[in-house]
Amino acid sequence: MPMADIRSNFQPLTAQHLLRAAERVAAGYSQHRFGPSTEYDLLFDGHHLPPKAVFGVAATEALGFEVGPENFSAGDNTLCFRVLRANGYRIVRKGEADPISLFELSDEDRVWAEGRPRLVTHIRRERSTGLAAAKRDQFRALHGRLYCERCGMDPVKTFGSDLGEACIEIHHRDTHLAEMTDGHRTKLDELQCLCANCHRVTHRELKATS
Repeated sequence: MPMADIRSNFQPLTAQHLLRAAERVAAGYSQHRFGPSTEYDLLFDGHHLPPKAVFGVAATEALGFEVGPENFSAGDNTLCFRVLRANGYRIVRKGEADPISLFELSDEDRVWAEGRPRLVTHIRRERSTGLAAAKRDQFRALHGRLYCERCGMDPVKTFGSDLGEACIEIHHRDTHLAEMTDGHRTKLDELQCLCANCHRVTHRELKATS
């Protein structure tokens, strides 16, 4: 299929497709025609993955036919990188470190987590690549809209615009911090949609019991 036609059909691709693709590629899935990346890496759960392979595997699932490396381009300012980054994926040049550090957390989270490695892990996993966007997609599909699962606040109704959805954050609900080992793979059903205020209260409650 010509590249222009492929581009016009990328709309069905969702955050959940991207997350499943990243998980598969990280687990060693190789039944695709994408080679190793030469300039950039996509950072995912401690893995450095080829961004084009992740996007292509996701597009193949979303569109229902094989999408190959000849069907789209990768690199800065390409549709591939824009979509990946818009869904929370961090893409760095080869050899660059993960740009997310403890010092980029909020003041409250940094004070809460400092000296507590498992709490740092908790925050990192809440903001893990692709998880938040995939959870929001799943929640919208199930409920038709985003809202806070703790207080019921509807951000669109409260703020009068879809921009209000930015205040809905993602929190680990079911997985206890002590169980969050390095090998733990977070499932979407373990996550909860909370407004920023309820998320902060929930973190304070966790701090009191950690």
